[in-house]
Amino acid sequence: MKTLFDSLVRTYVPWLAGVIITFLVSLGVPLDPEVQPALLALLMLAASAAYYWIARLLETHMSPKFGWMLGLAKPPVYEVPEPVLIPVEGLSRDEILARLEHLTPSELNASIQAAASRVNK
Repeated sequence: MKTLFDSLVRTYVPWLAGVIITFLVSLGVPLDPEVQPALLALLMLAASAAYYWIARLLETHMSPKFGWMLGLAKPPVYEVPEPVLIPVEGLSRDEILARLEHLTPSELNASIQAAASRVNK
């Protein structure tokens, strides 16, 4: 649950920064009322993307401390589930598929990756 919270914070802080930057820029710029909503939306998108890009560059290439610009000092760490090993010797194709049906998508993905790494060795 903490990973989800961390990822949401690091997503919405740049968005909020884009909103604030757009608001501050729009204060001194008179715009045609017909195009104002579209221009402000485009400016907000560009400002949010630029803010995130700059924060990630600083965090990656200068210091992890710049992660605070995104709301948290470090990116979320996602856990990789342990593969579920299914013994397949002596089982028919249908029996193997029936056992795989009961796995969650993340367990299935981890199991496939573990099987592929054993085959590639």
